[in-house]
Amino acid sequence: MTESGSLNKKYPSLSHSFKCAYPFRLATTSFIYPDHMAPNVRMLGPYIDEIELLFFESTYEGALPTRQEIHELKRLSGEFGLSYNVHLPLDIDLTAKGAAVRQQAIETIKYCIELANPLSPTTWTLHLPYEMETGDEFNHWLDRTADSLEKLCPAHIDGSLISIETLSYPLEWIDVILGTFDLSICLDIGHMAVHGLDWTTFYNRYAEKIPIVHLYGFQKAHEHLGLDQMPLDVRQSVANILKPFSGTLCLEVFSFNHLETSLKILGQLT
Repeated sequence: MTESGSLNKKYPSLSHSFKCAYPFRLATTSFIYPDHMAPNVRMLGPYIDEIELLFFESTYEGALPTRQEIHELKRLSGEFGLSYNVHLPLDIDLTAKGAAVRQQAIETIKYCIELANPLSPTTWTLHLPYEMETGDEFNHWLDRTADSLEKLCPAHIDGSLISIETLSYPLEWIDVILGTFDLSICLDIGHMAVHGLDWTTFYNRYAEKIPIVHLYGFQKAHEHLGLDQMPLDVRQSVANILKPFSGTLCLEVFSFNHLETSLKILGQLT
């Protein structure tokens, strides 16, 4: 039995293909099944356009894929006509007060870029964490953020390939930084909605700089549920912005059931 055949016996498959079904590239994460990246790609590759490779953790041995795994992911990309995007680690902080912590973050990102670059990711999603800062502390945060990015762009990566994810604060705060390094934006609708941020106005303002949208259901927090758990008013707003969108729409969920449900709802929104 082939490896794909073995996986099909182990895990449920989607009912039909969604490849090229939308004007945007349809993506989901590399952890729909409780397995490594390559098995997830084998299961999902025949059905969707792109996979978000979750490089969420970096500090323990085996957290990031090996070069052999990257080679296999590249092979699978060719087999399935599949593209990738990469979510850079969450356990690093380019904005930290400690210089050593920031330098470690820089080195980790450089390593991830060098490791996964053979996959030609459509974008590299990056968090710029923010803790409640006021007055001079806020300005220091901006300075630390700019200093870290200056050490990455453009020496190690074209800034436009990095998508800064919308988190709990208005990304307009770093508008100058976005422009200075020609950074792109990852619109995470859940993050913005649960923090009361006007994501539709934000999208309309920055649409040309948004190559990727993260979409998932949520209630009171960004729980990454199926789209059936997304409030109805938010669903309608999502439908409105998807009409002209041609980038990557990632259903950022982490289970087969949430993905299957989300695909059904997505079909109703488009």
